[in-house]
Amino acid sequence: MASNTILVVGATGQQGGAVAKALLELPTQNPPLRIVALTRNAQAERAKKLADSHKGVLELVQGDSSKPKLIFESLPKGSVNSLFIVTAPAMGGSKLTEEEQALPLIDAAVEHGVKHIVFSSVERGGDERSWENPTSVPHFLEKHNIEIYLRDKAEKEQGKFIWTILRPVAFLENFKPGMFCSLFTAMWASALSPGKKLQLISVHDIGKFAAKALTEPTKWSNKAVGLAGDELTLDEARANFNSVTGKKLPQAWGILGKGMLWAIKEVGTMFQFFEDEGYQVDIEARRKDMPDLQNFEAWLEEPSNGWTN
Repeated sequence: MASNTILVVGATGQQGGAVAKALLELPTQNPPLRIVALTRNAQAERAKKLADSHKGVLELVQGDSSKPKLIFESLPKGSVNSLFIVTAPAMGGSKLTEEEQALPLIDAAVEHGVKHIVFSSVERGGDERSWENPTSVPHFLEKHNIEIYLRDKAEKEQGKFIWTILRPVAFLENFKPGMFCSLFTAMWASALSPGKKLQLISVHDIGKFAAKALTEPTKWSNKAVGLAGDELTLDEARANFNSVTGKKLPQAWGILGKGMLWAIKEVGTMFQFFEDEGYQVDIEARRKDMPDLQNFEAWLEEPSNGWTN
């Protein structure tokens, strides 16, 4: 591909930010890498800091992914050859469904001339089963529908673009210091059987996998893969946490965990999926792709994650 310009959606958010960071840390590319970072507010302090620290490599573009024509109209036709898409579930504060966020963006990207679209989805029981298993979790279902749309559009467009779908599991960032860590542990304790394992992945590693896919399009062309770096029971997670930090894994009262599962129906449905089916990523296969894939202990040892200095 002659161009090496990558548009990253949500570049000041959690996943998009990890993708931008991973791209910026790559060795010099040929042709040189150019990152177009999409943000809702280019004047926000986080956005300005990102742009100022990477002048000449990263360019901020302000826009709303649900109004993609305006985004691509601000860029020369065909100037972007790769796109990273991440969508936010309504329970995360978005006013739009995930399909409303992604489908118009996919259409506008293909019309613009984007040759490779990488979509961050969610794992639903294995690389093959995920295609046929939308689940009863609303935001899992929406991501499933986006996957099908992306795959089928590429087939209909007959070689206009390729796609890669990354399917991460539960985020290790749920254990960052704070109240949510305690609540997440309480929900885990309330919803899952003692011997049931939960697969986990760091957002940092999602970013690294996305950067691999975006810069090695031939290798990752038309692939959908689950991403996980560890698989633990709650007792194993507690033991790992104590081993690294010397402390007990924070856990809120059980009644609070049960209350969250009951009050936020989608969260309750998601934890029921963890219990009934669970994520099924082939972690060893992913470790072959990325030998330094973080497990829970390695993630805890990173000072930026708040548990070690």
